[in-house]
Amino acid sequence: MNMMSRLVCASMCLFAGAALAASNAANTATWKHIFNGKDLSGWSAHYAFPVSADAPAASSIFEVKNGEIHAYPTHVAGTPQPFAYIVTDADFKDYVISLEYKWGEKKFPPRLHEVRDAGLLYHVVRMRPSDWPASAEAQIQEGDTGDAWAISTRASSFVDPKTGRYAPPENGGVPITGGKNEGFHRTRHGRANERPGWNTLEVIVRGDRATHVVNGIVNMRVSELKSWDAGTNSWVKLDHGKIVLQAEGAEVFYRNIKVRALTETDDMPPAPELSEVWFPVPPKVTPGAAPGAAPSDAIVLFDGKSLDAWKSANTGATAGWKIDNGELVVGPGTGDIQTKQSFGDVQLHLEWRAPKLPADKVNQDRGNSGVFLQDAYEVQILDNFENPTYVNGMVGSIYKQFPPLVNATWPAETWNTYDIIYAAPRFAGDGSLISPARLTVLLNGVLVQNNSALKGSTTYIGTPSYRAHAEMPLRLQDHGHLVRYRNIWVRKL
Repeated sequence: MNMMSRLVCASMCLFAGAALAASNAANTATWKHIFNGKDLSGWSAHYAFPVSADAPAASSIFEVKNGEIHAYPTHVAGTPQPFAYIVTDADFKDYVISLEYKWGEKKFPPRLHEVRDAGLLYHVVRMRPSDWPASAEAQIQEGDTGDAWAISTRASSFVDPKTGRYAPPENGGVPITGGKNEGFHRTRHGRANERPGWNTLEVIVRGDRATHVVNGIVNMRVSELKSWDAGTNSWVKLDHGKIVLQAEGAEVFYRNIKVRALTETDDMPPAPELSEVWFPVPPKVTPGAAPGAAPSDAIVLFDGKSLDAWKSANTGATAGWKIDNGELVVGPGTGDIQTKQSFGDVQLHLEWRAPKLPADKVNQDRGNSGVFLQDAYEVQILDNFENPTYVNGMVGSIYKQFPPLVNATWPAETWNTYDIIYAAPRFAGDGSLISPARLTVLLNGVLVQNNSALKGSTTYIGTPSYRAHAEMPLRLQDHGHLVRYRNIWVRKL
């Protein structure tokens, strides 16, 4: 190796060494003990609730011995004892706190028959003379260490909707937010990680977010911590505060209480890019030029000019209905018509108009027709503007199954619009039902069926049931009335 090569190599080695040192520095931080193991210097003791005037100082609840803080050291088991806490003089922001705790044998009323309880409070923002300070809490409790409490604060997290316990979004967790001023809100931990004897609780506090780690296992994450600002009468970001250790009616020991600065490896929130999906790119669809007009990917079933997309549902021959002034008119007595093409899941748009009928035409004998999805599942068409009938047979109903949420129809001789989202039923190879058909229906832009799960095919008499089928045609009903249709189109989903 010549001299120049040695110089280049030396420079590169120095640069690499400096980069590695910088990287290590970014990922390490020095712990600082905030309990000196000898006394409660840097802390002050307080009762959590009112006590009698002759009660000893709150510091009597705590004893420092053998490098440990001992709660209720000389107190007789089974005798009523007050709740108390110690709080740091210092305020902390963006840090990791770690401590060890273990339970003693003694318990005291009013928690004599409850599980042993204590807690680590962080972001302590306001002292409350007759209660625990306003703060966020990492619960220390038998079987529940890691629970999150919002104490006169607010917090957001994710929970499994079935169990109500913490679950990250990638495991099916759904977002929740809870807490109120002068109130409490609990979010239960995701898993129990305690063991007999000494346990380690670590809380990673980054701004208004925190992660609870019990014996090295994450079992809770909270975010959007907020405190109540009486001056502005609003919730404000909570990102710093003092630290509290509780004595809550159970003998407990604390030791090795320390904090350090955050590093880049401390449970960093994921980068936004990790949840971005770029491919495949959805196809482009051009919307209709006017409301209700067919988009570019629609299959137009009736455009006012031709019945080429339809046939007789009874014979398969040419549809017996007629076109008048660009409108499709039911041919009474000619029977239903159906599409020549079969469909499964669809978005269907159609417009219809009931005829004006004499006043003695009532109930089901007034502007009656219907649209059948997959030739089996009917959304009712009927003039119900001022015409009472059984509600699971009125306009907007899934006939004989589900009444509409509201009656949003217009009078006879006025055009009504249906926009229907249909999910076809799924069947197993043996013909058994895997999942039911579902219908969402908007009548004149108003939701009248909200993802309704059908009980089976439409029946006039008896109980609906399913029979296995593949894709099937759409069908329009001839019920003997001169109902008119226009602008019918469908999109395969």
